[in-house]
Amino acid sequence: MADFVKYLIIDSVDEVADPGKYLKREQILEVRDSEGNPWEPVPGPDPWDDLVVSSGVSLIDENVYEIGQTVVGKTAVFTGGNPETTTYRSRWQLRRTSSDVWEDSDWINTTNEKNDHSYFIGKPGQIRLQSQARDESEDPANQVNNSSSIKDVPFTEIGTVTVSPDQASVAVMGNATFTAVVTGGDATDLTYKWTVRSGNAQLDTPDNQSSVTYTFIRDGQTQIQCAVSSANSDNSPQSNLAFVLVS
Repeated sequence: MADFVKYLIIDSVDEVADPGKYLKREQILEVRDSEGNPWEPVPGPDPWDDLVVSSGVSLIDENVYEIGQTVVGKTAVFTGGNPETTTYRSRWQLRRTSSDVWEDSDWINTTNEKNDHSYFIGKPGQIRLQSQARDESEDPANQVNNSSSIKDVPFTEIGTVTVSPDQASVAVMGNATFTAVVTGGDATDLTYKWTVRSGNAQLDTPDNQSSVTYTFIRDGQTQIQCAVSSANSDNSPQSNLAFVLVS
């Protein structure tokens, strides 16, 4: 059974902010100052109370969870702990799928209020806002995290890829220009990779362009392929061929 003391005499009221130096609060019947007068804490969080979430993180209803949009969350509010030694901060977290590990943005220091924290969506996947209160008056430091609900950011789609022209006839050491055409889909971060699938040809223009020019070295049939990729699409890459008769 715990021992009880009737009085706890302190040198200053600040000492009550570190109750770990003394007995547990339920073991103390009364706290007095150094002159023997009853001591009452000033209004505000009680330093003996556990650090807990008072009002959790929330996301505003007006948010649109799509690539290119800016969303806003409201940070959490905490009670308890020692407000003089507690820091409050928030960050956004992103992961590509529910089985992936969260990627964290930098912490942003904030106050213990419902503050706005915005985020520009540049990738698809899942996002959430996280708040943290960290009380350094304890050893080890006591920290409490609180996170918003998880929101899905849809992946884009690459449409149908064709190569124009899809058939051509070229003389040996002649050249021809081909264009990758994408119809449908909503991906905007497209990249292009041109390759010689079969035969012998030389790329005369820089790669990663929708249109390129090839010089054909030997006679016979040559296949030119373009693969179109998107980091934000779940059907990447998409590709197609052009067939070239070299004579």
